[in-house]
Amino acid sequence: MKHSDAWLLPSTILTIIAASAALLLVPNPAGLVPALMILPAWMAFAALMACLYGFARAATTGVQAPLTELRRYLTEQRRHVGLTAGIMLLAGLNMVSFMWVKTLLNYKVDFWADPYLARADNALFLGREPWEMFHALDFKGAGLIYHPVWFVLLIFALLMAAAAKPGRERSAVLLSYFVLWTVVGPLVHTLLPAAGPIFYERMGYGARFSAVSSSADVKEVGDYLWNIYASQRFGAASGISAMPSMHVAMSTWTLIAFRQFAPRFAWVAGAGWAVITALSIALGWHYACDGIAGSLLAVGTYRACRWALRRSTAASASPAPVLSPQLT
Repeated sequence: MKHSDAWLLPSTILTIIAASAALLLVPNPAGLVPALMILPAWMAFAALMACLYGFARAATTGVQAPLTELRRYLTEQRRHVGLTAGIMLLAGLNMVSFMWVKTLLNYKVDFWADPYLARADNALFLGREPWEMFHALDFKGAGLIYHPVWFVLLIFALLMAAAAKPGRERSAVLLSYFVLWTVVGPLVHTLLPAAGPIFYERMGYGARFSAVSSSADVKEVGDYLWNIYASQRFGAASGISAMPSMHVAMSTWTLIAFRQFAPRFAWVAGAGWAVITALSIALGWHYACDGIAGSLLAVGTYRACRWALRRSTAASASPAPVLSPQLT
């Protein structure tokens, strides 16, 4: 397989393995349906963002009829549009499979790491609680910023990667997306299972974080997640997992994608990363250690994928040894 599409086979295999594991291990496969229902919204939103971007680009570059130009592009570039849509569909399926595995791990692995991560945070910040340092960001509606900002930037980064010219860098960016969701997230969750500050007291570890967030929207989402966890059910976007912060990890991945495919606008992704990281602590979803680990893992995963693809390309390009004819 050429380096231009070397990401596709391993990414597809990872998605199939994750989805199959969830289907085999879940007590009732019907419980997986709610998360799967996110997929149509994922594809619709991706299509809307792509069309809005195409229209805006045409309008700002002097095209007199941007809508007509957009229709022309969608008609004449059907193959490219179809391939991009296929990549977005596979990426969406992979994220859904992560949601399945994440919820399944809640019932297979006991949460024991919270006190250790809380102490690590306290030591890292020289005796101060990180969430108290970011408490000013716990304003009304902050929770509504936390999720949509992350989601919009992630979708846009995926669209850029999917539509980019095939090459090793594109393969490394796309492959790292799938490895982060399918391997890194579940593996670290299993090794360091933690519920997060917002669930610290409910897990029976004390009232250390009882005042971490008073936002109504955060409490609503927290109650939704806890009710599903306590009843051992599955739900849309359910599952509790603090370490690593996949919000921060994928925000870091988004920044990497922007730097590769839209370097002039990397500052937008950088600002998004800063907002997501700060809010993850301020709202109590994560310990600071979770975000630090998420960022380091995202960078490490991308570099590892790039290295592996470079090695694979070099190996496939090496000429086969020429056997000298034996003298008789």
